[in-house]
Amino acid sequence: MDTLQPPRNSLFRRVLRNMAMRIVLAGALLSALSYYCSYVNFQEEALANLAQYISARSQLESELFVQAEANTKIVRDEFLRRYVLLDETDPAPAFYSLIAQDKDRMWRVRVQKDDFERKATIAILPNTPQTPTFMRQVLLGYDILSQYGPAFRNRYYDTFIDFNVSDCSLMYLPDLNYARNGSVADFAADLEVELGATPIKNVERKTFWTSIYFDRQALRWMVSVVTPLDYLGKYIGGIGQDVLLDQLIERNNKTSIPGTYNITMTRSGELIAHPDKMDKIKASQGHYKVQQDPVLKGIYEATLSAGRDRRFVETPDGLNWLGVAPIEGANWLFVTVYPKKLLQEKAAKTTSIVLLLGMLALVVELFLMTWVLKKEVAKPLSRLNKAINALATGASSDQLDIERTDELGDLARNFDDMSRTVQLHRQHLEKLVDVRTGELASRNEQLEVLNDSLVHLNKEKNELLAIAAHDLKNPIASIQGMAHLIAIRLDEWPRERVLDRLAGIGLLADRTQGILSNLLDHEALESGSVQIYMESLCLNALLLELLSSWEERLAIKQQVCLLVTCNHPIWADRQALWQVLDNLLSNASKYSPQGSVIHLNSALDGEVLRICVVDQGPGVAPHEISKLFLKFSRLSALPTGGEHTTGLGLSIVKRLVEAMQGRVYCQSQFGSGATFVVELQSRL
Repeated sequence: MDTLQPPRNSLFRRVLRNMAMRIVLAGALLSALSYYCSYVNFQEEALANLAQYISARSQLESELFVQAEANTKIVRDEFLRRYVLLDETDPAPAFYSLIAQDKDRMWRVRVQKDDFERKATIAILPNTPQTPTFMRQVLLGYDILSQYGPAFRNRYYDTFIDFNVSDCSLMYLPDLNYARNGSVADFAADLEVELGATPIKNVERKTFWTSIYFDRQALRWMVSVVTPLDYLGKYIGGIGQDVLLDQLIERNNKTSIPGTYNITMTRSGELIAHPDKMDKIKASQGHYKVQQDPVLKGIYEATLSAGRDRRFVETPDGLNWLGVAPIEGANWLFVTVYPKKLLQEKAAKTTSIVLLLGMLALVVELFLMTWVLKKEVAKPLSRLNKAINALATGASSDQLDIERTDELGDLARNFDDMSRTVQLHRQHLEKLVDVRTGELASRNEQLEVLNDSLVHLNKEKNELLAIAAHDLKNPIASIQGMAHLIAIRLDEWPRERVLDRLAGIGLLADRTQGILSNLLDHEALESGSVQIYMESLCLNALLLELLSSWEERLAIKQQVCLLVTCNHPIWADRQALWQVLDNLLSNASKYSPQGSVIHLNSALDGEVLRICVVDQGPGVAPHEISKLFLKFSRLSALPTGGEHTTGLGLSIVKRLVEAMQGRVYCQSQFGSGATFVVELQSRL
């Protein structure tokens, strides 16, 4: 009998040796992969958090500056609004009642009226010409600053107005009496905030920010915003606010992500805040250039290369990430310096833990796994499991062991048949779902369009009803009252008084008829029921007839309409053109003052006949031009004789002119009247 010889190659040793080699190789690869993945994940997480942080800081820091710009524009607009309404009375009594000349020859608020904690202060240089216009500007600026200054005080250090560079300075500053604390030399100096508002320095007439500075009286860091003040294209001065930077600098230097630090600087390279450079910034009086420091210079250049579309850039040495966000208004940059070593330390720590756990897991696997189970059972079952998962997601698999002749082979073949059947059913259901989804989406879109249309129509209906209810109430009530009074006093009053009251009823009836006509015309235009019949008309005859119908109405306000026409025919609908010119003439009469002149003229320009209605009213503010021909628009200008307006007349004019293939527009300089122009074809 032959004795059994032990195998030359032990399966146990071979498997153990192979597994040991796999463990070493897997450990090395796992460590490298773990470090890389950890670093990438930490970097993505850190940059995501940094993006949220710098966005929040950008919004936080920008809000103060954006609001300061808005505040100066509010004061400017209010000044101009009131300035237009000033009358021509002599301002000297009010001016010298408020202001007197001190021993140093400066003009200031009288001592007995000087309440700087609640009202503005005034400082006028000795040689400033005190014209009536200048006096009105000073008095108006004093009133506005005394009203608006306290409202802005909770967030801003002060609010000021400078007239004609440094001729006159007004300021609301309750902390100290600004006007009395300064000397003639102090106020005579032309400062950046004053010169920056002049047309020479500020051609585009835009709001601007000064450089930061350390105020020696307040002992605090601040920056100033100034909006130029012009009237009818003529320079008057500047309106501004001083913004304290204490909180911004403190947040920059003390509030940061652990391990990082923040920098605030201008786009021109001036350093605003840095946790380690505040002494140098103060020594340079707020003009410390980042180019003086090589590290800051590299950060600044990298930040500028980022542009506005990139939030993150690397420093030139590659050691740091820079998170960059704009501070709007002041046009500064907020930068967070994030050292990459923070990410590297986290990644190394995580890799050590993963490596240790991975080695332990691989060692445990060495004792539990066997080659037979892995080859004969585990792998076939794994392939079958993947096929099941693929089937759940709608995919198919060709990795099944269908060639096997054992139980696993039968299971694989049965599953393959089942998966083919399920796949066919899935495809059929997906097609049905796609068809139904498309139909549902189409219906939803139609419903949304119809719903938007209904909402718009309902809104216009409500506005129309509100106008009808509000605007018809007063004239009808007045008619009712007058008629009742005539019925009671008919036997007592003389005939002239009764006729006067009846004439009043007639005027109210005309007003009611005008309101109803506008409402009916608007409804007809909206519904499309207005028919336009174009024909060649004699414009001269139509205008003469129109002026004849307006003689009595113009006489009420002692107004005169001067007519200049050309004898060219015009291609238009007679009724529509009559209504257009009637509405424009009515509009000119309403807004023109008593005893003024209205010009009605026409001229031929090529094949276009241009008709102009020119009034001497208050004109149209620039920001209201776009709303002039809109429905229900109510502008800031008011009729000069208390006349009524529905807000539909100019809208009807625009619709009728466009229906006649023409155009209508307005030319106006605020405070100097308005010209309404209708352009139509002179012939077909």
